[in-house]
Amino acid sequence: MAEIVSFASGKGGVGKTLLTAALGIFLSRKGKKVLLIDGDMGMRNMDLVLGLENECFYHVNDHLDFLPAAQNDTWETVFPAAMDTVLEDVEDKYDYILLDCPAGRGEGIRFAEHLSDHMFLVVAPSWASKRNAERLMTGPRKRYMTYVLNQFSLSGDTQISLSDMLETLDEESVSAIIPYTEEADRLAHQGELSDFSEKGALGEALALFWKSYKEEKQIPLPRWKKLLRRA
Repeated sequence: MAEIVSFASGKGGVGKTLLTAALGIFLSRKGKKVLLIDGDMGMRNMDLVLGLENECFYHVNDHLDFLPAAQNDTWETVFPAAMDTVLEDVEDKYDYILLDCPAGRGEGIRFAEHLSDHMFLVVAPSWASKRNAERLMTGPRKRYMTYVLNQFSLSGDTQISLSDMLETLDEESVSAIIPYTEEADRLAHQGELSDFSEKGALGEALALFWKSYKEEKQIPLPRWKKLLRRA
C-alpha cells in the first residue's frame, strides 16, 4: 500500500510544485515506485516543470509516473468518491503517492486532508506565505501536518530572513528548510527538472528532508544553514 503524502500552501508562488516534483524524482532514483499527482485542477503546471505538457499519464523515468490535473475541470466538479476509487486501484503499485495540492483552502485541500498520511505545508520567505499556511494547520488531522520552509537563502535578499521565520514557529513543526537554487529554477523553467544533481544543495536538502520525515527526527539547524550557504 502506497504512503500518500500531500504538499499544500496557503498561497501560490511558494515553489510547492517544484518541490513536490523534485522529491518524486529523488525517491524514484532511490528505487522507490512513485506516482506524482498534480491536484491543481484547472490550473495545472507540474507537467511544464517535468517537460511532459503533451501527455496525460506519463512515465517520467524508471519508477516514476505522473498524473496531471484536469485542464478544464475544478475540484467543485470532481466527485471525491471517484478519486478515492482511482487511488485504491493504483496504490498497491507504488511505494509513495505525492499529491501537489491547489493553493489555499477548498475542496482539493479537504480531499487531501482526509486522504493523506502526512501533509507538508510549504512556506516561502514571506509573512503572507506563513500566515496563510498557518490557516491550513487546523482541524482533527493537525498532528499529521508540518511545515517545509522553501526557497530560503542566507543572502538577505528575501522578504523575511530564516532566523526571523524560525522565531515565529515551533521548531518541532518544521520538517525541512529547502534552499533556493539557481539550478533547480533553471531546470524547472526548461522542463528538465529530472536532471538536477543529487550532489547539489537541492539534492542534499531533499535527502535530509526525507530522512527527517521517515525517522521522525529533527535535523540540527546548522546542517540546514550549511546547505543554504552552499546554495
